Parts: sequence; C-alpha cells; structure tokens
Amino acid sequence: MDEKIYRKLHNALTANDYDAVRKIASNDLKRMGAMDEYYFYLALVSSDLAEKKELYTKSIEQNPDFMDAYLNRGLVNNELGDYENSLTDYDKAIELDSKCALAYNNRGYTKYKMQDFKGALNDYNKAILLNPKLNIALDNKAKLVSEVCLEDDKEFSEKYYLSLGISEINKGNLKEAVENFDEALKFNFNSALVHFYKGVAYQSLNRAEDAINSYTKSIELNKKMIDAYFNRGQLLFKDNPKLALDDFVTAVALDPKFIDAYYSIAAIQKNLGQYKEAVQNLDKIIEIEPNAVNAKALKKLIENKYL
Repeated sequence: MDEKIYRKLHNALTANDYDAVRKIASNDLKRMGAMDEYYFYLALVSSDLAEKKELYTKSIEQNPDFMDAYLNRGLVNNELGDYENSLTDYDKAIELDSKCALAYNNRGYTKYKMQDFKGALNDYNKAILLNPKLNIALDNKAKLVSEVCLEDDKEFSEKYYLSLGISEINKGNLKEAVENFDEALKFNFNSALVHFYKGVAYQSLNRAEDAINSYTKSIELNKKMIDAYFNRGQLLFKDNPKLALDDFVTAVALDPKFIDAYYSIAAIQKNLGQYKEAVQNLDKIIEIEPNAVNAKALKKLIENKYL
C-alpha cells in the first residue's frame, strides 16, 4: 500500500473517523485495485458482525495469504459464537506467521470459551514466550489459572525468563537481560541456552571474563553449542589466539559452512605465520560463498606479501 494512503487511513482510524476511512477505501484503495485492503478496511469500521465477517471473507478471497484478515475474522467468529471457524481462522493465521503472539493468544481465548482449558493454557504460554510483555496474554492466563485448577508447563518459568531476557537484549537493556537470565537459572541452572544468552549480554556489556565463563558453562552443558564456541573464540582472539583457534576449529567442525569461523581461523593463522593454512581456509570460504569480498581481500594480501 502507498505510504501516504496508509497514513491517511491510520490518522482516520486514530480519530475514529470511520466515514473518512470508507471514503479513503473507496477513493484510493478501490481505484488502485487493492481490493483485499478495500474490503479489509470496510470490515474494520463496520459495526455489524455479519457484515464484518462477509467483508473479511471477501478480503481473503482477494488475498488468501492476508494474515490480518484471518486474525480479525477469527475475532468476529468468536463474537458470533462460531468457535470452530474461529479456530480455523487462527490456525491459518499461525500457519502464515508462526511467530504471531496475538494469534496464539486469540486462539487460546477461543479454546477457553470452548472450555478446552489445557489447550487455552498452552496457547497463552506460546503467546507469552513469543512476546513476554503481551499484557492481554498475561491477563488471560492469570484469569484462566484463577478460575481453573491447572498444572502449568513445568518448564514455562524458565522459558519465560529466557524469552524476556532475549527481548531485553534486543532492546539494548542488557543489565535487565542478565537479571532475567538469572531468574531463568533459578528454575534450571543446567540450561545451556540460558548460560549462552547470559554470555551474549555480558559480551555486549564488555564484561569479557563473565561472558567467557557463561559461554564455557554453556559448552560444558552442551558440547554442540556452535555459537558459544565462536563467541568465546572472539573474546579470546587477542589475548589467547591459540585457545581462540581451538574454539573456531570446533565451530567449523560442527558447522562446515560457518564462514565467519573460517575467516577467524585464517586471521589467526596469518598472525601466527601459518600463511598456507590461512589461504586454505580462505579458499573454503570462497568455495562456499564465491562473492566473499573480505576473504578474497585477505587471501590477496597474504599471497602478495607473505607467499
């Protein structure tokens, strides 16, 4: 959709000016031939449930992959008491976007209305793990467990704090991330994944020793933590290149197409005077990725200057 039209629609919806939405839909969307969007926005501002359902259905007929239309029609079907079709709509929305937390929450609410309480709990948990701060899912879960005696997923608390910690890393809230990982470790201290992400947070905080310790613990718990080897190798690169080399070699042994690890190996080998070995690893990169500019440049430098 044209950005200007989107802004006009957004502003009209924010102002609850539904007549303006209808006018924009008719004058702009319909004229452009964007019929899926045309029906979608008409449905959005309709106050009649049967009409809303019909319009969302027309939108989907125009665009069978229109996830938001399935999501919204699912809400309408729920309000109409048509729970089976509501579930079908949410299933399709999740098929189109398996990381849509709202779709899991809404499907959970429909299951709750159908008295499938265990299914509702599972969907609320999925929604919360995808978006730990999705208040509607948190509230729905709290309401469910207060009304029904259910045993929660035994690993949920660990997963929740892990997910919350990753979310904080993505936002740059690194100290808060570490705090959440510490909470996760209270439920399962032997989680390699939690120790790994704690290492990521420490690394971003420039707390190299703590990061190395976290990566080491992660590797002790799971010998196949490829990224833990690579990240630890990066931290060891300057002060202990031989140990770093071991980590990078292990990483490529676990993933033979790990280009960044091959490049790090070659860089260390160059610094150690192992020029032929360095070129061999750079050739592996070029074989995997023929347009690897950095690998070609380093290879040219080594060949021209040292070989």
